[in-house]
Amino acid sequence: MTLNEEQIISKGVVVPYYLSLRADGIMYIRISQEKEESVELVKEMVKKMGEMVGYNQVPMLARHEEFALPGKENRDYWATKEACPYSKADAFIINSMAMQFISNFYLRINKPARPTRMFVDEDAAIEWLKTFL
Repeated sequence: MTLNEEQIISKGVVVPYYLSLRADGIMYIRISQEKEESVELVKEMVKKMGEMVGYNQVPMLARHEEFALPGKENRDYWATKEACPYSKADAFIINSMAMQFISNFYLRINKPARPTRMFVDEDAAIEWLKTFL
């Protein structure tokens, strides 16, 4: 299912993060390659996300652009419960071999505090996230 403007109720930007709150309550985050991710930028993005969701928890769907790969410091931080108090569950779209490798490492080594799954199919990710609504 491709996201269209009618399905978006709120948008926010903290480059490289592009946030879209969907009408079904799922937060969609596109991570661009415009700027390298950092823990400081993640914290700014989480603050923006909190404002957008009224400081409530929502399921989160994230997609990194092809060359926007999260670094170790970001993965270590994001895996903690404190990193994003507004996410009930995290679904990441895997769109490259590099992301497949990083995601397997993330799940096995970082052991994220929130329910987290990796998907190649966005519809399957959304269906899983809807179980957290």
